Amino acid sequence: MRIEYKIIVIVLISLVLGMVVGYFIGSIYERGILVQNLNMIKPIREHNPEYKFISPLLAYVIPSAEQSDNLISLKNNISNFINAKKVKGDLTDASLFFYDLNRGRWIGVNEQQKYSPASMLKVVIMVSYFKKAETNPNILNESLAYTNTVDDLIKKDSFNALSGLKINKSYSILQLIEKMIIDSDNGAEILLLQNIDKSSLDSIYSVLNIDNPDDAIESFVISPRTYSLFFRIIYSATYLNREMSERALDILSKTNFNEGITAGLPTNIITAHKFGEYVTVTGNELRSVELHDCGIVYYPTNPYFVCIMTKGGDINKLKAAIKNISNLVYQNYGSLK
Repeated sequence: MRIEYKIIVIVLISLVLGMVVGYFIGSIYERGILVQNLNMIKPIREHNPEYKFISPLLAYVIPSAEQSDNLISLKNNISNFINAKKVKGDLTDASLFFYDLNRGRWIGVNEQQKYSPASMLKVVIMVSYFKKAETNPNILNESLAYTNTVDDLIKKDSFNALSGLKINKSYSILQLIEKMIIDSDNGAEILLLQNIDKSSLDSIYSVLNIDNPDDAIESFVISPRTYSLFFRIIYSATYLNREMSERALDILSKTNFNEGITAGLPTNIITAHKFGEYVTVTGNELRSVELHDCGIVYYPTNPYFVCIMTKGGDINKLKAAIKNISNLVYQNYGSLK
């Protein structure tokens, strides 16, 4: 009995020692992961030569939150959905970037894949004008006339949606911004671009360290993760002041495109978003279509940003894919609290 007792004591001591050693090894490993993640957190600051002593904070780049079981499950569900649609032929490519605006958690599926943004960059034009309006509010009341020359520029591409603006009629800058964002009006975009302060527009890309479309050798492309920065600085009012940031998101919440993100949400959920459509053609023959929808979903008490970019051959299948992915995110989001 005494020998058996000693054996039991030795076994228990070994178990305790094993647990202690395992705990310390696990702690060291977890501490290493924590330090690694902390070192990956990087600030994005506005490096403006006008400022000698300050460097305003715009946003933070943080590591993915894939250590969360719920987020891993969401990512896997979306990845499986995209792969199934690609096998079926409904999609050629698709990407998602999800960002929890209050907690900073994010996940992505092919989030670094680049696409042609098309009308998505109209948001940058709006931000540029609102930035100028902070020091010169009257700029939004200035009028511009819509002419035959501008109208002809749109009609050169048969795949362009025609403008809803009336020839020889004048519109205020604010009216044109609203038309450009809410209706995605190409005529309003061209008018605004023709009269924009180029340095103001360029500075947005510069401070966010995003390639400038004017410098692109070929067609400009951008990833969902990078595009998110435009919305994040508006939501946090870190680039525009609070008044202009609020105005920008109010306009974006009135976007007349309800076949993408918003189609996958309950009708009472507000979404401030912008869509973009880009077609690749040979002659007059359509080769492929890209459809994207990105924005802030105002989930009660905890909004999130979602950006879904797709590519394929059938615009209706792309709309359906964006709708379904948006619904997957929304349905899973409740379990992420």
